[in-house]
Amino acid sequence: MNHTSIDFFIQKCRKLFLIKLKDYDISWKFLKISSIIDQILIKVVRIKNIQFKGFQKVKEEKITDTYIDIINYIIIILIKLDVFFVLNFNIISHDDVIFIYNKKLDKIKNLNINENFKYKSINYIFEKILYLKKNEKKISLKKLEKFCFKMLTKTIFLLKKNY
Repeated sequence: MNHTSIDFFIQKCRKLFLIKLKDYDISWKFLKISSIIDQILIKVVRIKNIQFKGFQKVKEEKITDTYIDIINYIIIILIKLDVFFVLNFNIISHDDVIFIYNKKLDKIKNLNINENFKYKSINYIFEKILYLKKNEKKISLKKLEKFCFKMLTKTIFLLKKNY
């Protein structure tokens, strides 16, 4: 995947994130990371169901929008990890959130988004998220961060593949 296409998808993710930040504020700050993981799982299952059926009844939300939601939820976990160590959620501003969000997106550009990765389906993400759910209390915050970046690269690849 070249940087132009990465930038294209990153801009789509950022645009949706900013819209939802204005609409919902920083409502996710009250959620535990496990609750955000549940939201990701719901989105992954939605994609799996659409792919299994071969169609979707809710035409307004495209499958690519669901991939973007997954990406943004993963970045929200990364933001929460940063804020956990640095900032107080009671005083975090939209500007703080946007700054951290952009920092995470910039890091994505430098990651290896391998178009030849072994598992080219949502099932790979599904299995990894289930693993995370089962083991989240055993995983250090540093490993969780690494895990999230790995899932970001795979999800961006799948977004590109399904766009």
